[in-house]
Amino acid sequence: MKLIPSEKIEMKTDLSIQEVRDILANNIRPKKKVFLSFTREKETKRFEGTFEDDEFKLQRIVVGKKSFAPQIIGKIQGDTEDTKLTMDMKLRFSTVLFLIYALGFVCFAFVMGLIGVLNQETNPILLIFPFVMLVFIIGLVQYSFSNEKEKSIQDMKDMFGTDMLKRTKVK
Repeated sequence: MKLIPSEKIEMKTDLSIQEVRDILANNIRPKKKVFLSFTREKETKRFEGTFEDDEFKLQRIVVGKKSFAPQIIGKIQGDTEDTKLTMDMKLRFSTVLFLIYALGFVCFAFVMGLIGVLNQETNPILLIFPFVMLVFIIGLVQYSFSNEKEKSIQDMKDMFGTDMLKRTKVK
């Protein structure tokens, strides 16, 4: 299990490259700026981001919080009789920075608790709280990313009507 989750996905479809381009262009909207609104318009697109020169950088449109929704960076490649989409799914840079900050804070609390236990004879049960926080943060990231990743993959499968999928773990 990696601390910062990511995955490489390859999808094959029997559609032509132009059909794949058209489907992607019809299902991607430009990124919207964050603003406060009390009404929600009906969403017709599945993803937001950019698509040009057979390369795309997109993210699934999620209502509400979307911190752990994977950022999908990919490209379209022509094969002999199929079209292949190669995608890297990773956390956004801002989410990775927050994760590093949170884990650093928890590790600092653990070290300070350890120093307190060793030097000042504090109760060792104190060390369990940073450990529980560490497990919670890692579990939250892994579960949320995995859940959003599966939804993104399912949306891609629905768009292209394919079940041919190859997953590779990014090292």
